[in-house]
Amino acid sequence: MRAMSDPATGTTVRPEVPVSSARPEVLRRLSRVDPRQIGLPVAVLVMIVVFAIKSDVFLSTSNFQNVGLQAAALACVACGQTFVILTAGLDLSVGSTAALVSVVCAMGFRDQGWWAGIAFGLLAGLVIGLVNGLVVTRLRVAPFIATLAMLSVASGVALNLSGGTPLTGLPVSFTSLAYKRFAGFPLPVLIAIALLIIAYLVLRVSRLGRYIYAAGGNSEAARLSGINVRGTAVAAYMICALLAAVGGLILTARVASGQPTLGSDLALQSVAAVVLGGVSLFGGRGSMIGVAVGVVFVSILSNGLNLLGVSSYTQLMVIGVAMVAAIAWDQYLGRKWRTRGEAA
Repeated sequence: MRAMSDPATGTTVRPEVPVSSARPEVLRRLSRVDPRQIGLPVAVLVMIVVFAIKSDVFLSTSNFQNVGLQAAALACVACGQTFVILTAGLDLSVGSTAALVSVVCAMGFRDQGWWAGIAFGLLAGLVIGLVNGLVVTRLRVAPFIATLAMLSVASGVALNLSGGTPLTGLPVSFTSLAYKRFAGFPLPVLIAIALLIIAYLVLRVSRLGRYIYAAGGNSEAARLSGINVRGTAVAAYMICALLAAVGGLILTARVASGQPTLGSDLALQSVAAVVLGGVSLFGGRGSMIGVAVGVVFVSILSNGLNLLGVSSYTQLMVIGVAMVAAIAWDQYLGRKWRTRGEAA
């Protein structure tokens, strides 16, 4: 608005500028930022400060390398879990999938060589994902029940194949991969980062990614738009199980044996990482970047509590409480933003 001169006094009068338009553009943009996008990174920074004060070794290079190795398998599984949860589904069988893959690949190593063992393990993961997807979409069984049943089935198969004991004698050329480094970074960490980037691109730019968001946001509207909702859900479960198989291979290399009880806590931790990362359990909303931060949160929390001597049982309690708090906070902010949108 232009300044005007007052004919009575000859002075220049500048019109009043509304407070809303005078506010800096940065503040206006910050006011539109969803708090769910910044809450978890702040929590991660606070945890790092607290654990650094409480433990002398937390900030050491060796400890951060351990955190990276622990987070690598979880990142793979959480990455796959994201695809399923975005379709408003859930996969509780990821831990037993990792265990079965561990046993199958160990048997393949013994009989056919380690490349065949890896192929057999990944194939076993794909089969589990296909069965999960078909049971959910064709038999109309709730994802919670279907994957809980698969958890029991896959665990039973793994125990039967292994006789309930670890399968040892894996080739050193495979087990050493868990500790190899490239450009200073552990190889499992680089694999996890690569998978997160690929998953991010699939969800952001591919047709499958758009279908997954659409099917999870409103399955009926997606179906009426011509999207194969059932096929999309089956693809999501297969991707989830395949990435759980990759996580199982990483864990197998770390423990140097086929373990029929491997990854028993992966289901809880992967769901926690995804939910804490801002992915809605009702589907259709969330990003892989938030999931990556969720994995960092869960991994640092577990590592820090270990350094402080907190038992694993107590850690499960802390993660459970964090999940409930995250879901409750998500619901509260969702209602608040919907109310703000209706008012606008």
